[in-house]
Amino acid sequence: MRTEDNNGLVIARLKDAVEACKKRNYPCFIGFLNESEISAAVKYLGSEHFSGYRLFGGYENSERCMLGVSSDGGYIEDYYYPICGISFRYRKEYRLGHRDFLGSLMSLGIKREAVGDILTGDGETVVFVRNELKDYIINQISKIGRVGVAVEEWDGGFLPENCDFENIVITVSSARLDSVVSAVLSLSREKSAEQIRQGRVFVNSAETDNVSRILREGDKISVRGYGKFLLEGFSGLTKKGRLKINIKKYR
Repeated sequence: MRTEDNNGLVIARLKDAVEACKKRNYPCFIGFLNESEISAAVKYLGSEHFSGYRLFGGYENSERCMLGVSSDGGYIEDYYYPICGISFRYRKEYRLGHRDFLGSLMSLGIKREAVGDILTGDGETVVFVRNELKDYIINQISKIGRVGVAVEEWDGGFLPENCDFENIVITVSSARLDSVVSAVLSLSREKSAEQIRQGRVFVNSAETDNVSRILREGDKISVRGYGKFLLEGFSGLTKKGRLKINIKKYR
């Protein structure tokens, strides 16, 4: 399904959720949503001057989120969200990645929109899913690929630091969005600008078409079809006056 069609379905579901929460006087939720869907939903809510919503994915700064809407405009607490974290533990010498876990979940017939972030680490991965899937996943999965795993509900404590990335350093003339995207993803400057103008680039989950936008430390950037990365920080200038930027590029 095309992104535009999918975003249209999200907006239709969002309209239904807004009406339902008004009738029930209780928060309603849709998702998990990806960056494009989040951007479309927030844009729609802004156009309707509706401020009673919150994005949350099971932990702070999550990427895939549920969108909760509330008729009274009040803050929606974490515990209202029908989200559960599931912990998978395994021997540290096995390097399991995002695709390994997602593939195992899809093989159970679970749809992508029912799965949130997948945080992989050394010997433990935490996956966020819709509440109603918790028992099914715990009872059905004992291996990821050929690797045996111990599966239980996440206790709400430690979260693995996602290891599914590589640290790189780029040098650019400036921190402009088109320049940084070009350097990180090995695209020409022209191709990078084209992706941005076509609405295929997201900064902190919001679509942007501003090629000259100046990026800041902590910005998360993704380019549909090419990948995503985090601008971790700046590390000074080269002898030729070019800017050095530390990047976490997700695999």
